[in-house]
Amino acid sequence: MSLSLSIILVILALVAFVLAAIGWTYRKTDLIAIGLALWSLSILISRLSHLSLGTVLLLVAFLAFVAAAVGWRYRKVNLIAVGLAAWALTLIVS
Repeated sequence: MSLSLSIILVILALVAFVLAAIGWTYRKTDLIAIGLALWSLSILISRLSHLSLGTVLLLVAFLAFVAAAVGWRYRKVNLIAVGLAAWALTLIVS
């Protein structure tokens, strides 16, 4: 039985969400943002073969999640909210 890369990424995202839910932390790392980044990457991998506005927006969401996961801040902007907004736009545009 072989697992595709996208399924493995979704399973890793689930693990990150469970760890965040039980309160596990590691320095400034945001586990919810890690889970969202892995989840968006699993969708992004299948869409990279054809570049469209939805794919670019999903890439922006992924980058926002990664930036939030490593603890990067930009003034008072919530990067998880930026990533979720870009993901929602991806669903509207596609």
